[in-house]
Amino acid sequence: MAVNSVARVWGPYKDLYNTVDSAVWKKRPEAYHDLEGALRKHKPDFLSLLQNPAKNSQQRQQIKQANTEGVVIQGQPTPRTLPTQFIQEVLILSDLFNLNEFASLELLLAAEQQQPQFPGLTRGLVAILLYYDGRRSLVNSLRTIIQAREGRTWTLGVNEETTSLVVKFTDQLMEEGLTNKVLSLVDGLDWTAEMTRLEKERGLGDQKHRKQVADLYKEVKMSLAECLFCWACQTALPKQDTLRLIRHLKKVKTVSPDGKLEAPTLALLMALLYCFDVSILEQAVDERDGKLQLLSVDFLKFFGEQIFVLWKYALLRRRILFFSPPPIGVIADLYGKDPQKLQLALEFWCPPEPSLSPSGSFLAGQHYRPPHRQVSLYKFVRIAGDLVPPSLFVPYISMLTGLANGPQCAHYCFSLLKANGGTGATVSWDHFFSSLSQYYQGLRQELASSADARHHVYRHPVRSITAQELDGLLSVLKLTERIAEEDENSRLALCEHPHWMPTVLFFGLLQCPVPSELKAALMRTLAALAKSPEIAAGLWQSLEVAQILQTVQPSGQTVQAAGIQVELEEIEARGEEYPMTRAFLHLVDRLTDIAVPPSLGAGFRAPGFDPYLEFILESVFLKFSTRAYKNPGEKWQVTSGVLQVLHKLLQYHEMSPEDFLDQTIEVQGGGTTIANKPPGHTLLIHMLNDSPLLKTILQIIDEAVRLMEQYVPFPGKEDLEKSALLCLQMLESTFDKQDQFMAVLRDQGSSVMAAPLDELLVSINPRTGRADHLVNIARFVEYNSSSPELALCSVKILCWICLSSASQSELVGMFTTQQDVSRSLLHGFVECLETDDVEDRADIAEQEDADLTASQTRCSTRQHILQLLLHSLDQPAPNLAHFLLGFKLRKPVVKTNLQDPGVLGSPRTCLHSILGVLDAGVDSVGGPSCIHDNPQLSELAYKLAYHLCANTETSDPTMRYLRTTHDFLYRQMQHVPFAGKDEDLDPVLLLNQQSWLLKSVAIELRLTSLNRQRSHTQRLLSLLLDDNSSQINTEKSSVTFEVDRSTFSTSMFGGLQSYGGAPTRRKILSLLDSLDFTQNYPESPQLDFMNPVVIEQVMQACHTKNKEGVSLCNVKALHKVLVAELNALQGSTAAGQRPLITEEIQLILQYAVARNQVKESLQAKKQGFGAWQQVVEVVVTACPPEMLYGEDRKGALLDILQELLRKMSDPDAVPELTSPVAGVVLTLLAHLRQSSSTEQTTLPGSQYVPLLDSQGPGYGSGPVSAGPMQVVLRGLIESIMQSGGTQQRVRANLYGALLYCLQILQAHKGAPMSSDAGSPSVLALATEGDEARVARETAGIIGSYGNSFVETVCRDASDGHDVGRMLAFSTLDSMVQLDRTQQLLTFLVNKGYLRMFVDSLVREDELLQSMLSPSPQPLRALYLYESKMALLSRLAQTPAGSQALLQEGVLVRLSECQFLDMRPENAGSVPGSGEAMAVSYEGFVPTVSDRYRQMLLPALKLCLAIMTSLGPQHRDATNQVLQFILSHMDVFHAVLREQRSGLTLPSLQELALTTGVLTQCLGEGGVFTNPSLQEDSAGAQVQSHLSRIHRQVLTLLPQYCSNQGLRKQLRSLEESVGPEGRSNKEDIRLALLQIMGNLIAYCRAVVARSGPTAQQCQLLFTPSLQDATTRDIYSAQDIRGSVTSMRPPGLGVIVQHVKQATDDFMAAFESHGQLQNKVNNVSELSSEELKELCPVGAAAEKMSTHQRQQLAHKRLTQMVCFRTQEMALCAYDVENCLFLLWRHLEYYLLHCTPADPTTAMFSLSRPQGQKLRRLQDTPGKSPFSNGLTPGDDRRDLMSLEGVSKDDIDQLKTDVISCLTEPLFRKLQDIEKNYTKSRTRYGFMEAMVRRIRRLLKLHTRV
Repeated sequence: MAVNSVARVWGPYKDLYNTVDSAVWKKRPEAYHDLEGALRKHKPDFLSLLQNPAKNSQQRQQIKQANTEGVVIQGQPTPRTLPTQFIQEVLILSDLFNLNEFASLELLLAAEQQQPQFPGLTRGLVAILLYYDGRRSLVNSLRTIIQAREGRTWTLGVNEETTSLVVKFTDQLMEEGLTNKVLSLVDGLDWTAEMTRLEKERGLGDQKHRKQVADLYKEVKMSLAECLFCWACQTALPKQDTLRLIRHLKKVKTVSPDGKLEAPTLALLMALLYCFDVSILEQAVDERDGKLQLLSVDFLKFFGEQIFVLWKYALLRRRILFFSPPPIGVIADLYGKDPQKLQLALEFWCPPEPSLSPSGSFLAGQHYRPPHRQVSLYKFVRIAGDLVPPSLFVPYISMLTGLANGPQCAHYCFSLLKANGGTGATVSWDHFFSSLSQYYQGLRQELASSADARHHVYRHPVRSITAQELDGLLSVLKLTERIAEEDENSRLALCEHPHWMPTVLFFGLLQCPVPSELKAALMRTLAALAKSPEIAAGLWQSLEVAQILQTVQPSGQTVQAAGIQVELEEIEARGEEYPMTRAFLHLVDRLTDIAVPPSLGAGFRAPGFDPYLEFILESVFLKFSTRAYKNPGEKWQVTSGVLQVLHKLLQYHEMSPEDFLDQTIEVQGGGTTIANKPPGHTLLIHMLNDSPLLKTILQIIDEAVRLMEQYVPFPGKEDLEKSALLCLQMLESTFDKQDQFMAVLRDQGSSVMAAPLDELLVSINPRTGRADHLVNIARFVEYNSSSPELALCSVKILCWICLSSASQSELVGMFTTQQDVSRSLLHGFVECLETDDVEDRADIAEQEDADLTASQTRCSTRQHILQLLLHSLDQPAPNLAHFLLGFKLRKPVVKTNLQDPGVLGSPRTCLHSILGVLDAGVDSVGGPSCIHDNPQLSELAYKLAYHLCANTETSDPTMRYLRTTHDFLYRQMQHVPFAGKDEDLDPVLLLNQQSWLLKSVAIELRLTSLNRQRSHTQRLLSLLLDDNSSQINTEKSSVTFEVDRSTFSTSMFGGLQSYGGAPTRRKILSLLDSLDFTQNYPESPQLDFMNPVVIEQVMQACHTKNKEGVSLCNVKALHKVLVAELNALQGSTAAGQRPLITEEIQLILQYAVARNQVKESLQAKKQGFGAWQQVVEVVVTACPPEMLYGEDRKGALLDILQELLRKMSDPDAVPELTSPVAGVVLTLLAHLRQSSSTEQTTLPGSQYVPLLDSQGPGYGSGPVSAGPMQVVLRGLIESIMQSGGTQQRVRANLYGALLYCLQILQAHKGAPMSSDAGSPSVLALATEGDEARVARETAGIIGSYGNSFVETVCRDASDGHDVGRMLAFSTLDSMVQLDRTQQLLTFLVNKGYLRMFVDSLVREDELLQSMLSPSPQPLRALYLYESKMALLSRLAQTPAGSQALLQEGVLVRLSECQFLDMRPENAGSVPGSGEAMAVSYEGFVPTVSDRYRQMLLPALKLCLAIMTSLGPQHRDATNQVLQFILSHMDVFHAVLREQRSGLTLPSLQELALTTGVLTQCLGEGGVFTNPSLQEDSAGAQVQSHLSRIHRQVLTLLPQYCSNQGLRKQLRSLEESVGPEGRSNKEDIRLALLQIMGNLIAYCRAVVARSGPTAQQCQLLFTPSLQDATTRDIYSAQDIRGSVTSMRPPGLGVIVQHVKQATDDFMAAFESHGQLQNKVNNVSELSSEELKELCPVGAAAEKMSTHQRQQLAHKRLTQMVCFRTQEMALCAYDVENCLFLLWRHLEYYLLHCTPADPTTAMFSLSRPQGQKLRRLQDTPGKSPFSNGLTPGDDRRDLMSLEGVSKDDIDQLKTDVISCLTEPLFRKLQDIEKNYTKSRTRYGFMEAMVRRIRRLLKLHTRV
């Protein structure tokens, strides 16, 4: 037989009780089936109630042999051997409880597991507790199901199904003899005998353990008795059971130590009374048996106050008072206390007229005849007062005192006594006060004649007051006190009566020599009267005048001390009893409920409270521990009385700067004195110094801890706990005020000495010799169950202390110095967190601590503990949070390895308790029970969990523990969203709980993704994206998690997915659904008497920020201000309007509360969305892309986008809530754009099947579907139009999102890719199909909003925030790209926006100039300029747009801009090489050169776009571009002549664009060959500039074309790959190719446009082929030197460039093929190849193989793109070079006439000053003709130029060796393999054919 893994006598019973509690008390519907199963399972346990399993000799033998043979335990694969000591303990438990041996073993094993929850106890002692706890759970379960029965007394509201189940079950138990079992058990349970037995076997530990065992044992006995009591209350016991109960009670002899029946016996007695049917007695009132009355009297006298314990449930009302009249002597005891405020004494009062009953009374407005019973009882009370004999006077007054317990009862009693006044009755107010007046007059006369008149001390009065008189006076004063205490109207009537004058009489008697008991009664009565503020103000003055406490010393005579101080020191101290002192303290306590009159004692002394405070402190409080007490409990009564006053004065003290200044006042009789300070100020000074007051307070705390840790009752325990509580509250109030006190103290420069309280509390304790005051304060948390108020105040003080980071390490050191104290402290905090109290829905934070119930107090303690942990967590380590949460203190916190309790000796910590609270019910259908039962605690718990995850020191240990041990986040996330699950719960709390949980999930996703913990990340991702619970893997995260991709089927609309036909919604969208973006705002109250504007100002002045930073109105402060204004009103009119004004004040307060709720709701929604945003952004940015792949990724993003835009478009949505949505939309669309990019296609040939990818080929498998994107587009446009102009950030985010959306939609159309350098585009031809349709639909959507949307965008581009303007320009750019019908262009022109954009270039000229200063302003103007120029360039890409720009004068405006002329010197040099104007900036700000290029390059691009769109033949375009060039000629010269010290991409791009513009304008535009342009030129200066540019362009040709030095420099550069996979070397190579292409194209254009034939065209190159025959035509040094060279380039440059370009093309063509093959087979690349293609770094080392393949695929794609561009540029250069070569060879070989050798060009023998002709000059009119006439022919020109016959012959020789047949074959291969598919089909072949013919016919072969 195997041993159960759970103790059968404990674990199952605990589960049973939890099930019963959930079904009955918590009323959870899902608990019914659990309850049914539990009752069926445990029915044998109920039938054999508390009977232990019998012993078994065979099992006993097995246990004895377990040390060698072992014992089989369920769930363990092999038998477990037990130590000998363990076996002995098992046998001891078995013998002790007569328990089965295996059950004892199970109990001890369970105790071993539970031992961490009971620090300091052995497993045997823990087993004792578990044993009794199991019995308690079983009996309490029985009691609960009996209570759930429907019956005659109460109903618990349990559903009918559950009620039927428990009734049937309990009936079966009763039939089986439950009553006999219960009575037998009650009779047999004797704690004395049990304790003796336990002590004999050493089964009791320390005092705490003894108390715990005793409490459990007594609770079992009490619960058994209550089972029968509850049954009898609902259903009468059967006759036999009733007789059995009578017999049991007959033989009961147990009474409590005070002589009363024990609680279980009393419960059984009440059960018996419920079994009696007394209806027949009620029907025969007049025939009742007198004997029964006597029995009832004796019964009541016997049981005394115990009866009221059950009387509060109205148990005795019909069964005790069935006789009339009731006994007088017992009624006072029976009705004297009413803790439940039931006012059962109203049965004795019957007002004569209902209309005369007080307003709001119990019988107000009830116009019916009272019951006969009530009338009879009232007659008894009234008539007994008329006929009461002297012997019954005191009992009768005592009865009235008991019956006046309640406001209405007190009022009726006052009315009765007042009505008796005219009849001469002895029981009337008139008689009472008349008698008191007589006593006063007599005593006063004797006092005046007494020599001891000045001694107000009762020693030997002349007229003695007899004991009977004293009893009568005391009873009358007690009655007066009760009525004054309970009823305000009676209180006022007593004091206002002109004949009674109670205050005068009472103060008069206090000055007479009367017994101390009487003086104490008088003071208590005065204290009751002082409950009304109107009376209290007068009592202050009366108290001062009567000099009860001597505050004024008469001068000029010897005066002996008198008053209460003498009474205390000479009478009470000697008698060791202090009734008068306690009464005086009570009076002062009541009087200080109102503000102390500032003029108190004015004229005779320094006005103020100081004399009273001095007496209370010096004479009472500081000496309390040195006095003797007859009753030890009175010591603490006096102490608590003092502390009550001191705490009140300190708590309600309001600091003022005047308190720190001494004010001099005059006193009567002359002289001056210093005015008294407010008492609170004085107390603060005492508390902030090492004063006797502070020492006494700490002494009381120390004494309280010492006595309470003994766990034994002692006299005055309640008052001691009250005193300790007040001491803690004094410390708490001091902490609350000390910061303000210190601030005012510093500001005023006062000489008052003060020290922070947290420093004073680390002083040495005189009793222990250690600095343990803080430890003593913290130890009160150990008594949370018995004294929750102490625990709460203790935790609050620790919260204050933990706000100081300096005290953290000291505090931890104090807590850990003593191991036993450290263990008990930690356990105390754990016990506080693990209480089972359910939070009240009332706001605990708004209530005073004194108004909280015990359950509310424990709940508040738990919340403050979590706040304490949150305060401490961010403090330097080690801090208090680390100690309480179980982190290591002696080594780095991050190295902590958190464990479950008991594992490796780990104690149970607050972290375990918090997780236990959050995990309760998490595995059930209803989810975590804490969010329903303890929502405020849950919010703080989730917040703490997040902060533990986010803190750098605790993050790793916490996340690891939560992930591996509890699977916390995954299990919790299964039940979100919390919001909306329970309508009764505060949605703000639910949202906050959900927010903190989501933030923790975001951290978990980020960390697991970073650490490549794929299984954990996958589980959370699937949970967020799949709401189908059947697909959720609920295994622990430590198990590898695999997801079936077929479970995901993405829908693009609404986030609905289909699983087997059942649509579900993604959890991420359900979380978004729980966020309501609308908010209801309260209406402002209609005020008739108060100014709404002033009220609003007052409310704003009362605003304070809460812990979350939300500004809320302090309702208490507002109420105080309004009440003060109300009290300031004077006059009869104001008095009449007072009730109406009071109603308006209530309306204002309600409005303030509603506004606070709105602000808290908005904050919760903001935080909720922020948390949701974090999760979404982490999912799309941080999680590995292969986990959310392809179409599923796009589908998820689209679903979220559509939901977000739907919420934003809600007209009722609050802008404050929708503002953050725009940022999320931007992020999602950015990643959606990335997902749809062709750069992220699925790896061809890959066998990897990504997670969640059920549709399509994979990640980025194609463009996003147009339909959903068009829905998103509409949402974005509507959101932009709805957002206000003030929401600049929102609009900027929306514009950014719109740009991404348009880019995604444009991915469907094959747009041409144009190079920035102006080289011919490589067109990607698009067919008319889906792409064109999507483009038309997109443009149609934008157009469907009419001009309003375009108007909005244009306005935002014209005005607003610079970021918004930039994005608006970019949006217009994208819209122009889509607008094929030119409607947008027409709108911009017609509305004048285009002209405004163009004109703004000149307006912003000065601002842009400032951007080029070494220390520029923010660069917003620069980036705005770039965005604007990008739009203009986009417009210029169409002929209509270019024409419109020319008409608006864009180039004219650019020509006027001076910022373009501010080019810095050496702008093309390498950074760090001495750039003149460049300033080195670290960070974002670029250098001056880079900033200038950011201005110049867009202007050049615009010129290129216009020239390209309109063509070189467009006269206006050419002229304006030429004018632009001429206006900034110095810039063009500087760019062309600049010496570049190295290959830098920015300078090369600048040169490429510059040469591109010159090529288009001067070359293709025909400036040099167009006569009309020459005629329009501005004269010789313009010609000079153009000639200079022409020379500079030709000079650049040999520097860049086939320059081996540049190639060497390029190869020597260190390669770096950007995030997009582009290499810096590739970019530089492309820039060089573009420059070469532009230079060659310029030459080709000049030659081609100069003439149609070789004879007419302009020649640019000499016939020399020396450059082609030289191996390295230029070195790197030659580049700088050749810039100024005037030597014209030879034809060899072209030939060499043809060779080099051809070789480059062939190499690029071959590489392109290889790279394309790698792209198609990335999955087959080796690890070494992947390593070469992937970036190097720590992040790359952690990448998976698939991630490496993704990066390799991106890099290879860029390389393929580069090779494609390289081939296009090389082919273009080859074609242009072939044309130039053909034209020049044709001329030189066919038409050139050699000149005389002596006139050779650049001849050194040329005469000085001879003007030489340039070979470049044309024979016709040319800008470079220098006056030659058109009649000159070519031969003469050539002879002048000096081309000799030798040059021609050398050309013929060299050309054959240079232009070889292999070269021609390569050219033919290029034509065959590349250019055939391009627009220049056949051109290269024609050029080759013509050149071959020339070589064949006109050269020497």
